[in-house]
Amino acid sequence: MFKHLSLPCFLFALVVPSAVFAAPKGEKVGSIRGVTLPALKSSGNCTQDAKWNEVKIGTFRQLDCFKTGDGGSVNLELKEDNSIFSIGENSLVSIENLVEKDESGAFKIKLDIRKGYMGFGVKKNRGNEVNFSTGTAAASIRGTEGVIGSNDKSFFAGLKNGDLMIKPNGSDSLSIGGGQTVLGREKFIVLKLKSSGDLSFAKVLNELLSDTTMSLDELKAAVEKADETYQAAVLASKTAHVASGMAADEKVKDAVKLKVPHIKYSSYDSLRCVANVSVSGLQKGVKTRLSATLDGSPISEMSVKRDMPKRVALRSGIHEYEFVVENEAGRNSVKKTLGCYPMKPFSVKVFGNKNVRLQIPPAPPETENVIMQTLQFQIRVPENDPIVLNKVTVRQNGKVLLQERLSQIQNLDYQIPVELKRGIKNRFDIEVVHKSGYVVKTSKVYEVGK
Repeated sequence: MFKHLSLPCFLFALVVPSAVFAAPKGEKVGSIRGVTLPALKSSGNCTQDAKWNEVKIGTFRQLDCFKTGDGGSVNLELKEDNSIFSIGENSLVSIENLVEKDESGAFKIKLDIRKGYMGFGVKKNRGNEVNFSTGTAAASIRGTEGVIGSNDKSFFAGLKNGDLMIKPNGSDSLSIGGGQTVLGREKFIVLKLKSSGDLSFAKVLNELLSDTTMSLDELKAAVEKADETYQAAVLASKTAHVASGMAADEKVKDAVKLKVPHIKYSSYDSLRCVANVSVSGLQKGVKTRLSATLDGSPISEMSVKRDMPKRVALRSGIHEYEFVVENEAGRNSVKKTLGCYPMKPFSVKVFGNKNVRLQIPPAPPETENVIMQTLQFQIRVPENDPIVLNKVTVRQNGKVLLQERLSQIQNLDYQIPVELKRGIKNRFDIEVVHKSGYVVKTSKVYEVGK
């Protein structure tokens, strides 16, 4: 059973809270928890000419934009309640408003799906609100699990559970619940599908909707057929998994006398780029290995024969590591997000001459005699990323004019308006401290004739 919804302007009024608050500077409210390449990120620009960088495990910020290719994906997680947003392949999604705790402790976030699709799993607690917008429709949810997408002026959304309320422009509201999917273009249909809200099935829906030659009835038939095919594949996969599990049980019986070893993380050195872990519970004569992954990709593996501490090499930058110890009986692991900042020389370029003398006539009587200039400099670090910096300080004649620390440092190019005084040397000292402890100092002097 399905129903048509006519949308003359195919615009939806978004049901949103009256205010969405910005996050306090420096507070980590959301994290990138999983990445499958190809996946790129830009900050403050979501166009083709944006500066795109490879997505890394870390914190996401307001106005970040994510672009994925074939097989790429990005998982975003809210800090407090572990709500997840999974951006699918060949998608373009921006964080229009950053997650924030209001007076009641609730989170609010708005995501703009410019192309493609994404899944969501939002916890139903303390009034958390999530808003989506697309080029064709918009929606607001509280505590539910499902998918939403937009492509070629089309729109779809499906729920595993919960409720989704959509308000068409000038028409009655449309509501779908668990197990239902809404999709279409000028007109929309609501279908009862077993695969509703499934992220892998959302890829199938996205591909079907990209075929603009199909009528709404043809699209309905194609989607229902795809749902049957997808469910048959899921059932076949579960059957194979059960058979594999039975074989695995036999192996467990053979290894019943074996014990799974243990691993414990103790510390790490961010300058030498090593992590310290210890393994225990090893059994004599039992082959055991210690391995490490970086953002899900293997980076090292070694054999261990006795209980002992071990050093594992890290890579430059901030990454999520998993340290694993395993034998035939099973595996234990520990995950840590660690930052490695090896000592690397860098420079600070001050634009223009380092000593500048200005001849500016005095202002007429009874007028404000203010002399303004722009102090411009660029921090040149090998990583080309401000995340490796610890502190940036600018002083004017010994007095602090600007100071930023850690997450406050958002760029590497500075243009600072400064006010000069006549008859003295206006000295500006710039000091930049790398997280490795490496320090660069430079200065610029302005003299203004009386």
